[in-house]
Amino acid sequence: MEDYKQRSNAGLGMGITALVLGILAVIASFIPCFGFFAVLFGVLAIIFGAIGLSQAKKENAPTALPLSGLILGIVASAFVILRTLFFVGAVGSAIMSSKDEINQAIDSATAESIKVQDSLNAIEITTDTVKVEVTK
Repeated sequence: MEDYKQRSNAGLGMGITALVLGILAVIASFIPCFGFFAVLFGVLAIIFGAIGLSQAKKENAPTALPLSGLILGIVASAFVILRTLFFVGAVGSAIMSSKDEINQAIDSATAESIKVQDSLNAIEITTDTVKVEVTK
């Protein structure tokens, strides 16, 4: 005899939310200036996915939606973090390779500043009073 039990919908709402946020996170992670939003959406997808997965496992409900939202959130967040680390490393490497040139430019600017200060100190400003009389 077959047992027709109605399947539970536990975690379905959280799973849909996690999936939508995960998709938004993946899309935003490929747009260069939207890294903050991608991480925000990714973290929210991870949270909602974990809660939905936990609820679904407790009630023996399908776990596909919360699990996919969880995975998309993790992938998007990891992608943005790795891209940010790569960018920071590239900028830091460029700065370190130009360190001597930067130090020379700073020293040159300092020397010019000292010359300007010395030339300003050599200028003497005197004020003379001018008397003007008006006759009628």
